[in-house]
Amino acid sequence: MQGTYTKRSTDDVYDISEGALPYRLQRIAEDELRETPARRKESLEKLAKLISEEQELNARKDAEFLLRFLRMKKYNVEAAMQTIRNYYYNRSACDAVYREFFPSSLPPCARKIVTVLPFKDRQGRQIILCNMGAWNPKELAHAVFMRACLLCLEYMMLDPSAQTLGVVSLVNCQDFAVENAMALKPGILKRGLEYVQDCMPSRMKAFHVVRQGRAFDIMYALMKPFLKNKMTQRFHLHGEDMESLHKEISAEQLPPQFGGKAPPLDYDAFWSKVDELEDDFKRDNSYGYPKSNAGDFASQEEIDRALEFL
Repeated sequence: MQGTYTKRSTDDVYDISEGALPYRLQRIAEDELRETPARRKESLEKLAKLISEEQELNARKDAEFLLRFLRMKKYNVEAAMQTIRNYYYNRSACDAVYREFFPSSLPPCARKIVTVLPFKDRQGRQIILCNMGAWNPKELAHAVFMRACLLCLEYMMLDPSAQTLGVVSLVNCQDFAVENAMALKPGILKRGLEYVQDCMPSRMKAFHVVRQGRAFDIMYALMKPFLKNKMTQRFHLHGEDMESLHKEISAEQLPPQFGGKAPPLDYDAFWSKVDELEDDFKRDNSYGYPKSNAGDFASQEEIDRALEFL
């Protein structure tokens, strides 16, 4: 029996309604996040209402912002609301990092430590690169170093792929010295890891660590009390084995420092894009809970637990 072919309109195939993802991500969002135009519209309305009922919280309510959290929580509105609370609490609890949370507050040395790579991994995910060995604690406070990292992550959240596929981190430990690892502050690490695990409207899918040594062992020991079990399983230690790294990130796209064939990284080109968003970052600083310095540092118990390896 011969079947009947019914021509479908473009509107049936592509979601072109407000807030829709780029076409390449729509099927992924539908299959994995349960996103449909109707659910998106209904969930946005519910989430905006919940925010309005939160009297102490002054939060953004625009669709672009709220959709990041809805997608990250697969359209569980209550879970998205809790993540928004976490997001703004994290900002209010660590004034040392967030008091000047805009790109012009970063000195030139910070812009050579962390960047977002101009390509994605084999699964289409954005990559944040952190050069631990380029950090000199005598020149750059740990809080400002963390600010640079979080500014990069915030920039990454603007890409719809971060909301659907997640992001990954490449941690380069070349020249990372033990004395520098000892300059890391547990309280700052705690807030940074809280952001990644409980606040960021995306999933950190992997930490790829290369050229690690004793200094990384110290850093990881400081981090471990604040890492959830699921996150510890996402650390992949490649050492000097760049071929192992290339299984995750193509050598064709990596620069020579990682055994790749691409041109050297242009840090200034990336940060010039972030600089264009200076006013947006300053605007976002006007939202949130009342500021509190209570969370700037870990408790003594947390510090003692983190330093048990010494």
